[in-house]
Amino acid sequence: MTYEFKQFMSSDEQLISETLGGSRMAFGTLVERYWKMVVGLAMSKIGERAEAEDIAQESFMRAYSQLHSLQQPSRFAGWLSKIAMQQCSNTIRQRIRCKTALGCKAMRIEDIEAEAAEPGNHRLTAGQSYFIRERVQRLPAKFQKLIVMRFVGGLSAVQIAKQLGKRPGTVRVWLHRAYKILRKDLSGILEEVT
Repeated sequence: MTYEFKQFMSSDEQLISETLGGSRMAFGTLVERYWKMVVGLAMSKIGERAEAEDIAQESFMRAYSQLHSLQQPSRFAGWLSKIAMQQCSNTIRQRIRCKTALGCKAMRIEDIEAEAAEPGNHRLTAGQSYFIRERVQRLPAKFQKLIVMRFVGGLSAVQIAKQLGKRPGTVRVWLHRAYKILRKDLSGILEEVT
């Protein structure tokens, strides 16, 4: 078994311990494990892929520098998602400041045009992908986070509950409510794709 494979199969707690012990490769494994989830969270708030990737990079750098303060290593993904959400808030505030104080031609989030995203379902057009992202952005914040953690991060309801410090039943109910909202909002696209 190669070192890289062994490391990838390690738990978050083991990787954090190795990182705190000086292993940059261990943190690299955490980045690989959660990159899509963090970019997905940022996309749900910002809507622009390049900026979402910048936010993800900043989030991982902040997580690396503050890793010693993480009290429950088993909740790394939840802690990381909070950092990413804070980075998104900082970016939004920076846009507003730029627009009002400096007179920049900053765009509102609602006005950002869809980029040709890399949809998970290759039968979706860029417009359909944008429509889905827009609908996810309209969900209440706690639902957005759950949807991204579930479908982009690939976490189960039990794993999400563990990361967020919630009961699995609560997470399942929230996911069900989010699905219900999305099902209603996306019914037109579902008909187009099938």
